[in-house]
Amino acid sequence: MIHSMSGGVLSEYDSYTFVKVTFEDGGRPYWYVTDFEVSEGDAVTAPFGGAVKRATVIAVEQNVSGQVTPVPLRSVKKLIAKAQ
Repeated sequence: MIHSMSGGVLSEYDSYTFVKVTFEDGGRPYWYVTDFEVSEGDAVTAPFGGAVKRATVIAVEQNVSGQVTPVPLRSVKKLIAKAQ
């Protein structure tokens, strides 16, 4: 385990798949992490504000190191499923 100069612990070298989605009711896009395969344009369900909402995938970033994630790992949520 590596420690930073400020005394914190650096993230592990695991890789993740990050997905950027927009919700059907508009608003800004959000990043999620997923463990199933998705492509741009796919419909998915994602947790948002205590509810589950339908969203559309606008970007997929695969094999992202835990040290260079687009959003902090401790605050990112996980996609639920592909929408039918």
